[in-house]
Amino acid sequence: MPLQPVSLGIAALTTIFTVLSSVGHLDFTYTEPVEHWDFTYTEPGQNLVKYFEKVTEGRKGLKILVPLCATTYDLIWLCEQGHSVVGADLAESAAQRIFKQYKQEPIIEDVPSIAGKIYKNASGNFKFYVGNFFRFDENLEGKFDFVWDAGAMCAVDERVSHKYMDAVRGVMQPKCITMLEFPMEGGSGAPYHFSEEQMKELYGDICDVEYMDEYVYDFSEAFSGDAQKDAIPQDFTEYDVKACLQTYSLRKRN
Repeated sequence: MPLQPVSLGIAALTTIFTVLSSVGHLDFTYTEPVEHWDFTYTEPGQNLVKYFEKVTEGRKGLKILVPLCATTYDLIWLCEQGHSVVGADLAESAAQRIFKQYKQEPIIEDVPSIAGKIYKNASGNFKFYVGNFFRFDENLEGKFDFVWDAGAMCAVDERVSHKYMDAVRGVMQPKCITMLEFPMEGGSGAPYHFSEEQMKELYGDICDVEYMDEYVYDFSEAFSGDAQKDAIPQDFTEYDVKACLQTYSLRKRN
């Protein structure tokens, strides 16, 4: 049975990059969001909760980036731990849903540099950029203390993955910590698997790379709330959607 997409971010980005790649539009601006991105998650990522305090040494008030985040509950959980959180994704419906779930009234502004918008709360500690993440840079939010990549990098088409990594690397401040999560196994396309050697090739020039853990993730139990069962993509209903995920940490040296 082929490995299935195991988080909404992976599912959404796998779909969108496949479509864009097929028509040659690899440097996208907008695309029409699909309804099945609008799931409601009610629990944070298992290994995020397990290792976050350890890798950040219990610091508060961190500036955190969650790229290609879809509607992950991790955004809310990180904010509730006392941090400033910035999410980014293509789907405006994801921003609308996460603000509704967090019971925050969004202030919405246009952001021409990413051909999109920003949703933010009144205090400014919870933000969501809607648009082209490949154009995300430090002019928008400065640099970050922590990056949580939960199935983001592995969902990007390998032909444009350098654009994703350039965007992330460009906003990592000295000593920035990144946690990444991706499938233990991969196929010929996204979501991709990365060996420890590949991780060192991709980030070893600026970061110390450490393998942390792995666990089994069950996509079918990951969403609830006002998500409707019949809204689940057919791909997820036909297969056993459990998959083993691996977690790595990257610590930027300077």
